[in-house]
Parts: sequence; structure tokens; C-alpha cells
Amino acid sequence: MSNAPLRIAEVEVLALSASFDDLYDSPDDVPDWLRYPASSHRVLPRHGQYATLVKVRAEDGSVGIGECYGLPSPEVTATVVATVLAPLLVGQDGLATTAVWERLFQGQAAGGHNRGFYLEAVAGVDLALWDLRGKHAGVPVHRLLGGPVRERVECYASPVALHADPQDSALQARGFVDAGFRTLKVKIGRGARTDRAHLHAVRAAVGEDIGILTDANCAYDLDEATRVGSVLRDLDISWYEEPLQVDDLANLAELRRRTGLTIVNGETHFTRFDLRDSLVHRAIDVFMPNVARSGGITEATRLAALASAFHVDIAPHGVGSGVSLCAALQLCAAIPNLRTYEYNRLPNPIREQILRNPPAFRDGALTVPTGPGLGFELDDAAVDRYTVARF
Repeated sequence: MSNAPLRIAEVEVLALSASFDDLYDSPDDVPDWLRYPASSHRVLPRHGQYATLVKVRAEDGSVGIGECYGLPSPEVTATVVATVLAPLLVGQDGLATTAVWERLFQGQAAGGHNRGFYLEAVAGVDLALWDLRGKHAGVPVHRLLGGPVRERVECYASPVALHADPQDSALQARGFVDAGFRTLKVKIGRGARTDRAHLHAVRAAVGEDIGILTDANCAYDLDEATRVGSVLRDLDISWYEEPLQVDDLANLAELRRRTGLTIVNGETHFTRFDLRDSLVHRAIDVFMPNVARSGGITEATRLAALASAFHVDIAPHGVGSGVSLCAALQLCAAIPNLRTYEYNRLPNPIREQILRNPPAFRDGALTVPTGPGLGFELDDAAVDRYTVARF
């Protein structure tokens, strides 16, 4: 293989949207649990599924494809990639993933743009470059990362949403078990009494052998989170995700001390600098980066390595399209300190329909793609069907 640079010639960005209204006969038929699947959506309800695809074309005609996190509007990250990042990319060596990442990060770090939409945009570019790099080498990305540590990734179904009736929560949970999941995650966040009712109904429906995780989506203060923690202990549930505001690290550490539960955080964090503070405070047991948010694979591997030094596991957040699903599985295949992976099961045509070869799920695990790059083939017709803007 040549040592010559593979120069970036062009960057194309697609904003994808799949409205929930299109999944039902009329907008009035969209259920509340889909509009408001978590407590964090009370202010900004969900109207659909979104993703931003990034296509990096090299001078030799080869193309790498990545994804930026699309919520709440894919046009935002698409604009950042097209207007801010693309001018920094053209002419750079597309195989020099670390060098390009640092160029993009340092390009705006002094201006304070080192999180949020900017890092999500960087993530999409980084994933596209890893896809390009793997295709150029003819191997899946996990081989470039030193894997595979594993070829199948244990995962859990997410979420059992915020249903009004505990029996509806139980019914959705039972459906996940019937589909082959051995672990599932229940959304909580409405107080100890309501949380107990839904968790008790889920446990009764799925039995004692199925793992139950919980996610509060930052619904509580320390005292209420402590009371809910007692509910979880009574039901023999240990996973307690985002019980407090994600930056409330001192109180997260105190909650961890009070309850002895597995405190989980990180889906809204972006870089090793965010993780560093959580580790120093000893506030978490598991960190949940989303590769389409936290700077892509380049930064996610740094996150995993840093976490391992504190005996903290990684459990990637699983919201996104089929592209970021494949990217997350490449990461999961290569890192030793993987706890599990969140396989989001909310209705999502962008996840289910835009790949010709989606990862196979069987017996509670996803098979890691083995094709070159991130390991997927796009269905261009499906992508066009959900594209709402091109840059």
C-alpha cells in the first residue's frame, strides 16, 4: 500500500428526516409515548427521526461516509459541516484521521466551540474518514483499531418508553423479550411511586432472568434520585442512567455513594475532557459516548482508553441511523472495556431502510460488520427518499 496522501477533493452533506406522521394514518394517531419517549422531551417533543450524512470524496474518486447526530434538526449539523468544516478539509490527507481531527477541533476550540453541534459535525466527518481509510486498506475499521476483541456485541433493547399505563410498559417490554432481547431499558423519571409501578409491571411481565436497566434522562435532584434509587434496589435493578443533570458531578458522586448503584452518564458528553471530570469526581461507573456526537471514532477510542485507566466501562449510546449503528459496532469490536451496547428500537426508517446490509441481530447480540470501512452499503434510493436538504 502506498504511503502517498489521499487528498480530500469534495465534501457533500445530506440532511435526512423521517416524520412520525408518515408512520401513521394521521398525525393524531402518533402515540404520546413516541412523541415524548423520555422525560427530557417534555419541553421539546420528538417529531421524527433524523440524521446528517457526510460524504467525503477523495481525489481518486473513493468515498467515505459518516453520520452526524441529527437531533433536533439535521440541517444544523449539515450547515456546520458544509460551511465551517469543509473549507478546512479540502486538500487534506483523508487517511490522516488524527491530524485532521486535531485540525478541526483546534480550528474552533479557542472560540469555545468544542462541544454541541460543532463536535457532532466533527464526528460525522471523522466517521467518514475512518470509512474512507478502511475502504482504502480493504479492511473493516475494527481491524485498523487492533480488533476484533469480539465479533458479536451484546446489546439491550431501548427504550420501554414513558407509557401512561404500567401494563403498556409491560406489553412493550414483553415484545422486546419475544424479539430475542435478554436485557432492556425502561424510561423512568416521574417520581418514585410512578417509577415503581412501571418497573414492577415490567418485571412481572418479563420474569427474573431478563436484565432491566433504567434511564431517568436527568429528571431528578439528588434527594428524589436517592428515593428512586431505593426503588431500584428493592427491585434488584442496578443500572441508573442520567438520574441528575449531566454536569452535576459532585451530586452524581454523592448519589453513587448513597445508593451503591451503577451510575451511568455520558450520552450528552463530547470529549475526553468531559469524561476526565467525571472520572476525577468518581461520579460514574459506565460512560455512554455516541460516536456520531463525541467526535467520532478518533475521540471515542481516546474516551475508552481514558475510562479504562479508572476501571470504568464504555456502553455506547445507540440513537442514530444505520450508518452510526455500524460505526458504533466497529468501536465496540475493538475496545476491551465494553459493557454493552444500546440498540434503540423506536420506529426509525432511517435506521432500518438506508442500508442494503444491516447488521444481523440474534440471541441478544449484533454481529459486527466485516466489510471494508464501516462495513455498510448505502441504499441510495432510500437515502434520497428521506433527504430533505443537500449541501
